[in-house]
Amino acid sequence: MDSLSLLWEFAPALKTKLIYLAILIQMCVAIYCYIAMSRMRLKAGRAKRITADDYKATKNEPEDLRVYTRAVANQFEMPVLFYALVLAMLTASAHSWITVVLAWAFVIIRIFHTREMLGENRVRIRRNIFIHATRVLMLMMVELLIAILFIVGV
Repeated sequence: MDSLSLLWEFAPALKTKLIYLAILIQMCVAIYCYIAMSRMRLKAGRAKRITADDYKATKNEPEDLRVYTRAVANQFEMPVLFYALVLAMLTASAHSWITVVLAWAFVIIRIFHTREMLGENRVRIRRNIFIHATRVLMLMMVELLIAILFIVGV
């Protein structure tokens, strides 16, 4: 059990910094989606494909622009669970080097998901990427449960 506890105790400051960095990178993905969406909307506006009135409710938004709107909305779905989970782990001091690896895996997978969504947007590939991100998030939940029950005193 002593070697297992090293996962939680070794280099705590570095471990925490790497987790916060993963959070910041995930936030950058969301900001990237906003920027991409804004650029595409401005481009469509200049081409007279849309007007400002089209964005009162966005239901008249052209399909090629809806992908960008959906990509932004997507950043406030599963990533929000990621933020909540990681912050719960940090608050409870229930984060380990496993958390670091899983947090970075989640962020990298979400970057691939966003690239696929705003790129070729192959639904089957995007779905598989989504499933991988979900699995990573579930592993993080299991780690939090184990840490709370057996490792840290919450």
